[in-house]
Amino acid sequence: MITMIMFSLLYINTRINIGENFTIYGPIIPIMTGLFAISGFLSLRKSSHSFILVLLGFAIIYLIIGVMGFDWYVMEIATMFFAMGIASGAAAGFRANDIANHFLDGVKDIASAALIVGFAGGIIEILNNGQIIDTILHETANSITGFGKVASISIMYLFQSLLNLFIPSGSGQAALTMPIMAPLSDLLGISRQAAVMAFQFGDGFTNMITPTSGVLIGVLGVAKIPYDKWFKFIFPFIIFVVILALLLLIPTVTLPLNGF
Repeated sequence: MITMIMFSLLYINTRINIGENFTIYGPIIPIMTGLFAISGFLSLRKSSHSFILVLLGFAIIYLIIGVMGFDWYVMEIATMFFAMGIASGAAAGFRANDIANHFLDGVKDIASAALIVGFAGGIIEILNNGQIIDTILHETANSITGFGKVASISIMYLFQSLLNLFIPSGSGQAALTMPIMAPLSDLLGISRQAAVMAFQFGDGFTNMITPTSGVLIGVLGVAKIPYDKWFKFIFPFIIFVVILALLLLIPTVTLPLNGF
């Protein structure tokens, strides 16, 4: 409460930008502090477990406020969850040594996943620094020219999906591909919005199966689920959403849709 009160005094009014045209401005932090005081008091009267759930809920709320209102990123988010872990341990009645030991147990669970994420990132660095990705992009762009609109948008989508196996980062993939795909869509008579949709579909669905995705491999490592078992489970669904995405892309090049 002391920390939240100090935060409220420093930032009485907060501006949160939602998209480009919608902004919320007002005493958001003081309101959250008041709500936490009330809900924390009521939950502590019930059980420490209820109070820990309140801590988790407000951590998520402050995560949203921090990201959208104060430009928080990994360091700030990690610090907030670290503080939440200490507060939760104290609320559960653990001593400092117990909290540290539980923290180390958690680190043991994710250490292997962290190594796998690092190796996956190394693969991406080799592909980028070796200019392998650039070669793939150049040859694909040349091969698409001359196809019809439906075939072209389908090839662009499949290419983005395959490229996501090597570049699971959405921003990295966009930075590499869109400077080529955008002018290519102009030459093919396809709207740039359709090209962006092909990118979004290609970047999104295959993240659930690509072995170079640090997030996926990390989560599987923490959950102790072998990748081959996950692959067999999710592969039929991936096939379904890939076909569905292809069908959804066809109207963007065949129908006079608003924005396309």
